[in-house]
Amino acid sequence: MKLTVAGIKIKVTQAIEDHLHKKIEKSLKSLPESADVHVALTVEKHRHFAEVTVKDKGYTVHGESETNDLYTAMDDAVEKAEKQLKKHKDRSKTLKIKQNVAEKDKQID
Repeated sequence: MKLTVAGIKIKVTQAIEDHLHKKIEKSLKSLPESADVHVALTVEKHRHFAEVTVKDKGYTVHGESETNDLYTAMDDAVEKAEKQLKKHKDRSKTLKIKQNVAEKDKQID
């Protein structure tokens, strides 16, 4: 997994990168090595924005959050991306099961 962190109007410190790396490894542990994770952090006065984009073969998920605390915004954005990934995997698993059932029905006929 390739992690890229970009800061707009904010300096990305080692502590921020470490926090993101731990959070992403913990919550997105099922990601393959070929996945790209891009995190964009923005600060405007008292508002902190975090955007997480995960790209892999055939799909892209995106989560974003805005709060008063940067770490909370990062955590929320990662959780949103995680929910979308889970939803995508469930859909693809269901689709594979349906395809297998359809193939078995064709073989019986």
